Amino acid sequence: MQTVKLEPQRPEDYVSEISRLWRRAQGAFLEIGRLLMRAKDMLPHGEYIAAVEAELPFSSRTAYQLREAAKWALGGPVPMERLPGSYSTIYLLSTLEPPLLEAAEQEGLIRPELKRAELIEWRRIRADKKPADAHERLARLKKERARLDLEIARLEAELGG
Repeated sequence: MQTVKLEPQRPEDYVSEISRLWRRAQGAFLEIGRLLMRAKDMLPHGEYIAAVEAELPFSSRTAYQLREAAKWALGGPVPMERLPGSYSTIYLLSTLEPPLLEAAEQEGLIRPELKRAELIEWRRIRADKKPADAHERLARLKKERARLDLEIARLEAELGG
């Protein structure tokens, strides 16, 4: 197995070579996920678990994340060239609801350099904002309900009912 073409000498050479290998690893992760999806689809349920998943050099949770990351990445909501290099980060992106994914896109979060920790922190901050948004929405709905109650009362009085 060839790992490095020429031994790097300068910092930028190390970065270049490591980045090249990491991109290759990303492709391998997605291919592994694709193969896991195919095995799961093609093999009987018990056979997949016993003969494939149980014998792999990683956990069933990792297998699940690889499958889901590949399914999401190959499904195309985000172009491949903009996807992060880590299957676990791609998996976390796959769990975002469409409005959150759209927000992540608009904020420029989805990019090859995206780190898993950065995505987790972004989700935490968004979740912290959610209660305030829910309180605001509840206040608007109550105000709207009060307006509708007044309108209903006015109409009922007008109709004599």
